[in-house]
Amino acid sequence: MRRRLVRPTTVAAIGVLTVASAAACTAGSAGPLSSATTSGRASGTTPGSATAPATASAPLVVGAVFDHSTLDPTRQFDRSGAMLTHALYQTLTSLDPADPTKVVPGMAEYTLSPEGRWLTLRLRKGLRFSDGTPVTTDDVLFTLERAKGLSGPTASIIGAITLTKVDNRTFTLTSAGSNFALPAILANPAFGILNSTAVKAHGGTIGPGDTASAYLSQHSAGSGPYVIESVRGTTEVRLQANPLWSGPKPAFPEIIVRNLDADHQLAELRSGGVDVALDLSPGQAAAVGTRPAASQTAPASQTAPTSATAPASAVRVTTMRSSSLVYLALGRNPALNAWTANPDFADAVRRGIDRDALSRVASGSTPAAGLIPEGIVGALEDLAPKPGPTATPDGTGGTSTGTPAPSSTTSPATPVPSSSGSSATPTDASTTGANGKPTPVVTLPLVPARDLVAAKAALRRSGYKGQPVPLSYAVDLPIQGIPASALAVAVRSQLAEVGIKVQLNPAPAAQAIAAYRAGRSAFSLWSWSPDYPDPENYLAFAPGELLGSRAGWARGTDRTIDDLTDTAGDSVGDDRAGAYAAWQLAMNARSPFVPLIQPATRVASDARVTTVPGNPVWTVDLARIS
Repeated sequence: MRRRLVRPTTVAAIGVLTVASAAACTAGSAGPLSSATTSGRASGTTPGSATAPATASAPLVVGAVFDHSTLDPTRQFDRSGAMLTHALYQTLTSLDPADPTKVVPGMAEYTLSPEGRWLTLRLRKGLRFSDGTPVTTDDVLFTLERAKGLSGPTASIIGAITLTKVDNRTFTLTSAGSNFALPAILANPAFGILNSTAVKAHGGTIGPGDTASAYLSQHSAGSGPYVIESVRGTTEVRLQANPLWSGPKPAFPEIIVRNLDADHQLAELRSGGVDVALDLSPGQAAAVGTRPAASQTAPASQTAPTSATAPASAVRVTTMRSSSLVYLALGRNPALNAWTANPDFADAVRRGIDRDALSRVASGSTPAAGLIPEGIVGALEDLAPKPGPTATPDGTGGTSTGTPAPSSTTSPATPVPSSSGSSATPTDASTTGANGKPTPVVTLPLVPARDLVAAKAALRRSGYKGQPVPLSYAVDLPIQGIPASALAVAVRSQLAEVGIKVQLNPAPAAQAIAAYRAGRSAFSLWSWSPDYPDPENYLAFAPGELLGSRAGWARGTDRTIDDLTDTAGDSVGDDRAGAYAAWQLAMNARSPFVPLIQPATRVASDARVTTVPGNPVWTVDLARIS
């Protein structure tokens, strides 16, 4: 039985950002997933300013937009929460820093059975929590059972597993069916292993009676490289190096993470208030200039100290591809909006969007070909026909195109759904291969081209007469530093050319997210990033799953999509890429979702920082910043 994929919207980045130590421009390096481009601007020093750099003994100050409401690892699934809890707690598995699609051992070595039903793990020797308590299997079982008992996102993602203790270091997780993604799932910071003794002493238990979150939001109970020094409401979190940490020693003994919007991050970076800024917009990143020397050290009474001892120095910006997807969601519930529930209206939106133009609004972004971003198994970009001939004979006196297993054509046409939304056949997006499995027909151009003529024709079929259609989005939650309002305005302008009157409906993030999660948003703009870097996570868009349900799209309403979803979810090995590609192509034509862009992520830093390790799940590895 497939897990139900549930969690809030997050944003993330992939790879390692490496900043040149003294050059005017930066030189970025990233893992295999990162087609990284790097930009930087030389920044001179203010006349008369000091030239010696600040030492690593001064706190590293990071500016970020906070979207977490708790630091209880099991209850958070937000960008800032994942970043912080990853620094506080170890997980049983982790993701390879060089290639985050690969799972590596964390606290435990593991063995997955060939059919994917049994996962056996053995804890490394000598693991201790920050209070000196040894880590045992009992702590692991308590953590995972607590996650299941809280019935939130963690329970939904981990699914109905059975936990069995073998000894103090060995245990087995059993799934009812194949669960090949489980090692990757366990790398999510939400499954950070808790000190069961400490948590139970502060209200922790299995089930809805658990009251430990208040304690865990102020105190850490893990074995990670840092511990919580203090939490100042929603404005600041201070981390102190864990003296019992058994891994590589962090470069910065103290880290201060401050809740700042993009404008304040930019100002503080220039003035010396922060060392790292995570949410600059493309325009802000391009405009980063010199940073004046700090004139004095922050007074002792100031609760958010800065790296004021740092001199004027270059501010460097490194840009790389993220794993986020920006998309439009059109609700299928006619009680919310009759137009978004109309398949012809949805087709008009789908055909009227210019993804190339949107990628220029969000500089550094790439147009999205499908729901799975480039770099994740099954991404359409990875299955596209390769340009240019190869030396392989095609049997006709010419040469083959080097096209991989999926079929390819040059037809840009996309199947038009009927008013029922289910008229297309599987052969519209895939064929049946010799092995009896769906084989995607990857068409060119890969990214669906804008077709205003077809969009207007679909709009006429819908019967739409110019009624305003509200577009909801979180006005204060940037998407990889890109203001959601900038994308919303561009979408409104593009759809106006089709004849659709879009009415912008911005709201504070808490309000917008609550409405979306409750299925009360008829037309909305969001981003999605993986809880774990596996294509299975993107089945959340399928009928009856998390995002499909939010759009009012129930399982059973489109049998073709249901079948392709099941085939993708059950696929293994080399069959996965084709199965997920076939699913995406059908979703492009039939789902209530319109993939828009895969944005870039930008990290700006001062001269104290040379490396900012990025990751698709926890955004930045704070302990490995150097």
